Amino acid sequence: MRILVVENDRLLSEALGRRLAEAGHAVDVFATVADAEVAWKIAAYDLCIVDVMLDDGDGRALVRSARAAGLRTPTLMLTARDEIGDRVTGLDAGAHDYLVKPFATEELLARLRALRRRAPEITATELRIGNLLYDPHSASLTVADRDVRLTAQEHAALDKLIRAGDRVTPKRMLGEHLYALHQEWSDNAVETLVHRLRRKLTDAGATVELKALRGLGYILCEAGP
Repeated sequence: MRILVVENDRLLSEALGRRLAEAGHAVDVFATVADAEVAWKIAAYDLCIVDVMLDDGDGRALVRSARAAGLRTPTLMLTARDEIGDRVTGLDAGAHDYLVKPFATEELLARLRALRRRAPEITATELRIGNLLYDPHSASLTVADRDVRLTAQEHAALDKLIRAGDRVTPKRMLGEHLYALHQEWSDNAVETLVHRLRRKLTDAGATVELKALRGLGYILCEAGP
């Protein structure tokens, strides 16, 4: 997933960014409302983590501004204050969940998975095409009932492509989904990743094709007879 983290505690933000990246997510970390507001409007995030107290303002105001701009990204708010009034204000501003500091990283990851399941485009616990079965919540893939091992980035690419259905995913959109804003990437990097994913699907005997449409992008579809 592409995740936005807005947290002004440097040690916490670095730890969150590192842990989420290790889990295979593309993570953008910002410490201020101003920077986060710009990033939120230009990047397509799957999830957002926002601290309440930031150096230049209130995280709840950031979420409220995003909702007013039509951004519906599932959002988890972090706070050091475990008071009902604070939680109510954050939820009314448009947050979907609250987590009180200090917290266990595993609880944070579990809450993010739950938020992702509530996203409007996610209606199934498993996604199937041909003899390929993908479980986005456990990031597991089987082809003809046999497990197929993918890297974290390959899983992220497959997730994006299989959710697109019969729509073409432009190469730039796929790259922006796989890499954070501070990471350099090229068309060649995306092409190489897609080539690896296609080869693994073919070697596993998948009855799907990962097609590259010149000048348009990629589409995952059932193989023809």
